Amino acid sequence: MATAATTDDKKPARRVAPKATSAKAASTKPAAKAATARAKAPKLAKPPAAKPAAKPAAAQPANRQSRDSSMTGKEHDEHVERIWELARRIGIAMFVTWDGKQQRARPLAATVEKDEGAIYFLTDVNGQKDEQVSEYPWVSVSFADHKHARYVALSGKATVSNDRARIKELWTPFAKARWDSPEDPAIRVIKLVPHDAELWDSPGRIVTTLSMLTAAVTGRSPRIGENAKVVL
Repeated sequence: MATAATTDDKKPARRVAPKATSAKAASTKPAAKAATARAKAPKLAKPPAAKPAAKPAAAQPANRQSRDSSMTGKEHDEHVERIWELARRIGIAMFVTWDGKQQRARPLAATVEKDEGAIYFLTDVNGQKDEQVSEYPWVSVSFADHKHARYVALSGKATVSNDRARIKELWTPFAKARWDSPEDPAIRVIKLVPHDAELWDSPGRIVTTLSMLTAAVTGRSPRIGENAKVVL
């Protein structure tokens, strides 16, 4: 005989509650939409990173430049000193001007003033070179010591003046060959301020000749001296 079920044995059926959207899930939807919008938005280029400021180049002192990049500062200074020394020692220069059609050259006695960075020449107002310098001031001069195979060429800007005090300072016995005295009104002064120069310096003719003879026997290049181009 079956036993009747008691109320305790009867378990009520469990109700399945509808899933409620959690606050966390609800809050992530706007964030997801914002992320999608950002992904679709065009990307802006990042500004370039600022480069560190470059160190300012060391200032180059005047009279210390070189047309040869391989030349050290010490070598350049030595060449500059040698150029002024040889120009002063040789004393006579071929002074070359331009007349608008061709070059003109003539020998002139030079007074070399290294401390001023200038070379002075006495000239005559009746000469054509004064007019040529006034119209075409860029000139060149060359000094040659053939005995010792040493040569200097300089170029720069020249000016003509009637500086009577300077004329008296520059007066030499050589000037007497052309003028009676520094009071001659026809005398003028040419001042040349060299911009650059070239030097050919040899140890001497005997050493150079021996070097060339040795080179002819051995087949090696002769050591005949230095050549340097510098900016004054």
